[in-house]
Amino acid sequence: MSAISPENTAILQIDGLHIAHRRLVLRDWSTAIYAGVTLVCDEEGECKTDFLRLLAAELPYAAGSLSLQGVAQHADMSAYRQQVFWIEPLAAEYDEFTVEGFFSLQASRYAGFDQAALLHLIDGLALEPHLFKQILMLSAGTRRKVWIAAAFASGAALTLLDDPLAALDKSSATFVLSQMAALAQAGQRALVLGDYQAPANVPLAARIDLG
Repeated sequence: MSAISPENTAILQIDGLHIAHRRLVLRDWSTAIYAGVTLVCDEEGECKTDFLRLLAAELPYAAGSLSLQGVAQHADMSAYRQQVFWIEPLAAEYDEFTVEGFFSLQASRYAGFDQAALLHLIDGLALEPHLFKQILMLSAGTRRKVWIAAAFASGAALTLLDDPLAALDKSSATFVLSQMAALAQAGQRALVLGDYQAPANVPLAARIDLG
């Protein structure tokens, strides 16, 4: 596995990590994740989601430390998680919410949530017709667009997306790529992207190969 990163202050620092969870096995592993877009991939496609769950503080690890903007995960889990946006694509926990209700919930969770950006994302992803539908009524592609809109609007220092372009129509995929490119250029947040290949026309801050 490898990571190549620019010389600036890390948003997430990982030191001496030990974890063995299914096929995700890391021993005394250290890296840094910087502002911009980091691609996480693996040949079998079985590790990247678990790696994202690790960064989101959903998987325990045996030793080491993860520090997000100076907040150590093991020392203050709540403060760590407040800086992370992560929803698994198949998550069912929000099924009873309307799309509008879900966005309101996310806005209450993140201090940096950007309502103006959300309106732009709703328009760019053609979500307005779905705002008053329950999430359980949405197609897989529309549900994924809801997660993505919340992710970009959240303002979270560490934003995690797994296979974000899967099930999206061409227009929506192009729009999402433009949002990734804008985030990469802004240099303020870290987007960690689990995917099988690099996103088109999006500059990468780093690439982490698992396996």
